[in-house]
Amino acid sequence: MRAEVGFTVESLSADRAIQKLAREGIEVSARKLQKNAVDIRIRAKDSKKSFAILQGSCYNIKNVRYYGLEKLRRAALRGMGLIVGCILFLAGTLFLESRVLTCEVVGSGAYYEREVRQILSEEGVTPLSPLPKETGHIVARVLSLPRVEFCTVAGRGGVLTVTVRCVGDIAPLAGIDLIAPASGRLEALFIVKGTPLHAVGEQVREGEAVVAAEGGVVIARLAVSFPVAREYQGETEEEALGMAQFDFGDLTEIHTQKTESGWKIEGVAHVAASLNLD
Repeated sequence: MRAEVGFTVESLSADRAIQKLAREGIEVSARKLQKNAVDIRIRAKDSKKSFAILQGSCYNIKNVRYYGLEKLRRAALRGMGLIVGCILFLAGTLFLESRVLTCEVVGSGAYYEREVRQILSEEGVTPLSPLPKETGHIVARVLSLPRVEFCTVAGRGGVLTVTVRCVGDIAPLAGIDLIAPASGRLEALFIVKGTPLHAVGEQVREGEAVVAAEGGVVIARLAVSFPVAREYQGETEEEALGMAQFDFGDLTEIHTQKTESGWKIEGVAHVAASLNLD
């Protein structure tokens, strides 16, 4: 069984194609189809040379066919191409499944999604990066977030799932702004989630929103300081100080002054407020 190639040559002088090939030492078998067309069959090893000769002489070659061993060889190549394609597809699938294609933050602490994604990024977990094998450091950082008591990180099929649960599985208060508990100077502000409406050092009024709900959630703490002065009649200095601290809470820069009927206590009071922060 030989490896052979067959094709049809069309031209006004199609018969001369046989002569051209024969002069080049190419073994040819031919059959005339019509006046301007001839069917030619050659050995497969001569096909490249034959096509070059005929195309260079402006012959129109069409209906290329393969016979014998050449047909088997090309079928095997097609089969091999299919096998290689399958192998490459499987390899690509396995590669992608071992990479981070998407990340999901679930659980009662899912409102920490932005913070969790930031932690992952800082730990080198980004799109198409390998699924993390050692997750202890990531879990520890998530557990350090306020109210978080449980965290797991698991990767499968290209999906990295971070489960976060907060204390008591109680969702944070939604849609509530953090307001100033008193009028005075904003001396401290710590925000995990929320939009600040004032900066430290600014004056705020009692009942005024200081941190607005972001995505329906505020997780923040603030402290306000304001001057106080009050006279306590019929009391000793120690008793007046105790009553002032009871009335105003934390006091600094305390100044006491003896009056005709008791003691005047002056100082700076400090009051704190928070939402979803223990």
